[in-house]
Amino acid sequence: MGIATELLRTSWEESANRLARRCEGLTDEEYLWPPAADAWTVRPDPERPGRWTYDYDFAPPPPAPVTSISWRLVHLIADNEIYWEYAFGPRARTFPDLEVPSTAREALQDWHSSRRPVSDWLRSATDADLAEPRPSHLGDPRTAGEVVRILLDEQVHHGAEIALLRDLYPRRRDPHASPG
Repeated sequence: MGIATELLRTSWEESANRLARRCEGLTDEEYLWPPAADAWTVRPDPERPGRWTYDYDFAPPPPAPVTSISWRLVHLIADNEIYWEYAFGPRARTFPDLEVPSTAREALQDWHSSRRPVSDWLRSATDADLAEPRPSHLGDPRTAGEVVRILLDEQVHHGAEIALLRDLYPRRRDPHASPG
């Protein structure tokens, strides 16, 4: 393992550990809480009874919608699974093929599972492996290092947002309450 791989692995693991700590005690109510009107979230899928879906658009409308904790966790899971499957796997599934968890417990379990292949690869990868071109669901190939960098960036970015929403949730106000 080289220095670049070690730095990526350490950042991947430390940011995941921080997010896991911030998600301790996450309830289903908080997981599904819409922090703003018209927030993107997860919900039962009207087209597939018994399954859930989440709001998504590759070009979100301006301004970008506020998203729930559930949306952010599902987004992390989906990115981990699809980026990794296309870069290192059979490239068979697309985002709509993925199961969307309806509870906080399921989402956290799925998030941990979705991280495993990346963590395993980083434990044995070398700096030379980071430069290897890999297929991408976005079209042009990306290097293995770029795939990991994208997933790390998403984990840090959405992890910070989840932490903020967890801070805001106990302080939320009833929109019908008087100011003060």
